[in-house]
Amino acid sequence: MVKAKIFTIPKPRIAPKLRVFCFPFAGGSFTTYIPWVHCLNDDVELVLITLPGRASRVSELSHDQMASIISELLEQKSIFADVPYIFFGHSLGSRIAFELAVNLQYLGITSPQYFIASGSRAPHLASRRESIHHLPKSEFIQKLGELNGTPKEVLSNSELIDFFIPALRADFKVAHDYRAKKIPIESPILVLGGKDDIDVTHLELLAWRELSQRETKITLIPGGHFFINEHKSVVIEQVDFVVNLVLTCNEMKHVDEIF
Repeated sequence: MVKAKIFTIPKPRIAPKLRVFCFPFAGGSFTTYIPWVHCLNDDVELVLITLPGRASRVSELSHDQMASIISELLEQKSIFADVPYIFFGHSLGSRIAFELAVNLQYLGITSPQYFIASGSRAPHLASRRESIHHLPKSEFIQKLGELNGTPKEVLSNSELIDFFIPALRADFKVAHDYRAKKIPIESPILVLGGKDDIDVTHLELLAWRELSQRETKITLIPGGHFFINEHKSVVIEQVDFVVNLVLTCNEMKHVDEIF
């Protein structure tokens, strides 16, 4: 059983046939993905990445560099070797997942059977957005409100926002500073983009094609940058399709091996 604090498993499975690892966007947490557990196949175990500075790890110092995030994840690298798996990340989460996939590939550990990048420019592209993590408190909070990723009840509560600002600043520092090397991963990639997303252009979505040794498919979903919340049922449908595709392919391979 997985017990590392960086992983939250809402509904552990005794012998899962597939794991879906979900990576949070900047300023977000694993709570975005909890409803998914009721929508996926019973053979699938949902594993939610829980970074320090939020949820059960709220008292811990947040990572403000991609390298330290990946280092903590790699301390638990055995979880990526025992059961087939898929990566899903939204925005910054996609880029964390990509950097982890590259590192696992370098270590000779089996790659994700599918990689789903949601609401994110390809990670080898530089950010077009100005850095906000260093802004004075009032300006920083204003920018967070414009981005629509932080709940309004948090932004409007002075005690709550003071509590979460260190983690938010750390997230946005990573989001701005990190830029991947253009190393194609072994996984096929499904790229999800918002039709009305003004933060990520279509060309930035297409650039994910440079990062896979296999097929890359681009799918547009109604909504802006946070379509993952606005149209979560559509996102879950896309994820469920990939999950069932992978499970079917794995089952067919198993049958082929028997015969």
